[in-house]
Amino acid sequence: MRRYLVAALLGLPIMAAAAPLEVRMCIFDHPFPPLTYPDGSGQAQDVLRRASRLQPVSIQNIVAPRFQCMEQLRTGQVDAMLAAFIEDRTSYSAFPMHDSQPDASRAVGELKFSVSRRRGGEVEWDGKLFHHLGRQPVGTQPGMLHVSLLRQLNVVIDDSANSPEQVFAMLAQRRVAAVVTQQGEGEQIIARLYRGEIEMLPTPLITTPIYLIVNKVFYQQHKPQIDAYWDAVRQVRAAKP
Repeated sequence: MRRYLVAALLGLPIMAAAAPLEVRMCIFDHPFPPLTYPDGSGQAQDVLRRASRLQPVSIQNIVAPRFQCMEQLRTGQVDAMLAAFIEDRTSYSAFPMHDSQPDASRAVGELKFSVSRRRGGEVEWDGKLFHHLGRQPVGTQPGMLHVSLLRQLNVVIDDSANSPEQVFAMLAQRRVAAVVTQQGEGEQIIARLYRGEIEMLPTPLITTPIYLIVNKVFYQQHKPQIDAYWDAVRQVRAAKP
């Protein structure tokens, strides 16, 4: 208050604090533990709140199914969402980059995707290759990061499921030999519905950084603020014990 009074007496302009950048962010309508929850209690959501104290950004959470989030980001109905880097997504969204590559130091966290099988099954994953799988299909959801990896491994894929619950139902019904899901999400479903029937293998299929990605048009309109916010995310994560 004193510096404002002095400025007024001297006839100097009074600089108001910059208004926070308002960002409409789509959050999945089901838990994606440990990073996001519909109620906002996920680890990544906490990182974003803490980053907002360093760089003024006001996030409005909009809860929707995953595919709706992606479509709303593409069409500009929302400004941002949390997602892994997939090349196709760069046509409509901006990622924090460094030397033409996604900058993992500015990711909000990491997610693991793991393989599950029926208890006592023979399918194994050693971190590089499947064993005892042959041409039996692996179940998953379409458009997920790991689908391209499964294709590279020449795995037969059944991606007809619309939800992780449907993925596990395919496994329980013996329509597939194994499934790939986000690890935390899969652990919760197994504990809730398939305890003693389905088991998750110990080695993740893939571990990937998750980024706050931004609609390209919105990014071009607010590039300095968003770049600074991504930097704030890095500061927050680096400061965590």
